[in-house]
Amino acid sequence: MAILTLIDGALGKLDEWYFRYHCHVNRASPPMFHRGWGSQAALAAVNGRWNEPALPRSIDITWETDWSLTSRGLWTRSGSFPTPLHVEHLPPESARAYVHFVRPALKGTGPVVVLPPTSREAGVAGRLPTAWALAREGISSVLLESPFMGRRKPQSQHGATLQHFSDFLVLSAAAIEEARAVLAWLAGQGFRELCTAGISKGGYLATVAGLRSSAPAHVVALLPPDSGVPVLIDGLLGRLCDWELLQRTSGSSRPVKQQMIDLFAQTSLVRLPVPASGQRVTLIAARRDRYVPRDSYERLAQHWKGRADVRWLGGGHVSTIAERGHLIRAIIDTLRPR
Repeated sequence: MAILTLIDGALGKLDEWYFRYHCHVNRASPPMFHRGWGSQAALAAVNGRWNEPALPRSIDITWETDWSLTSRGLWTRSGSFPTPLHVEHLPPESARAYVHFVRPALKGTGPVVVLPPTSREAGVAGRLPTAWALAREGISSVLLESPFMGRRKPQSQHGATLQHFSDFLVLSAAAIEEARAVLAWLAGQGFRELCTAGISKGGYLATVAGLRSSAPAHVVALLPPDSGVPVLIDGLLGRLCDWELLQRTSGSSRPVKQQMIDLFAQTSLVRLPVPASGQRVTLIAARRDRYVPRDSYERLAQHWKGRADVRWLGGGHVSTIAERGHLIRAIIDTLRPR
């Protein structure tokens, strides 16, 4: 995979090529937010929680299985709990959060990382290789499933294509609260070396959850946008939106993109406090990224100046994600005793 990053770093075309391929494969799918702007009440609730954060709500996990030993010599267990916040703005199918616990051993309370989902991800299969690699290093993982995706997908939704713009923010807000709740639950179980880590949108979720965790938690974020602006306004994904419909249904004559910019400004990572003393934060950025343009990472690096480890890679979004070893190495470095 390293050769892919080198080639992409030289040409800077892989993100565009992959985007065109994605559009071709999904040409029968409706546009993003094809049912319009969505719920103003949901948007207000998301922003209200962001501006006045409270302690995460306690959870009681219902385990679907007992611990089982896999052929890889790892211990796994799956369970669920009622999503702790914003359930009134979620589809009924998303009302329960699902967790998958992967441990190298049953005994002990060694280091553990919470891995939130990335964009459009159904289930946890794409993150399991990361959890397996970390377990070989003595690090446990808790993987969360995404609202609106997989078995949490509303029946009326076409695949992973969100129906309303408000769904985009509610998904993130609910996933953040679920990750915060799991971090607090882990601390209550005696785990002390906690970390959150994610890729792309998952990196954004991990950053918010980690920086707003009630228990001390480190953060590793691979290609996180600082807000929704670089994703939908500046990046490639904005081409998938039905902007005329969004304008008609936004409830305002103001340009809909400016409305989005104003909303996203309220939930930007640069509005969060800088990392606390002793809190390790690692940002892994890509210089040729077309999904999350480079200036988004630069804003984060400037905001966290001196308080975070910023690692720049030469490729784009797709090539960097393909080489997930960057994330694994950063998590290991973060949780290594110092």
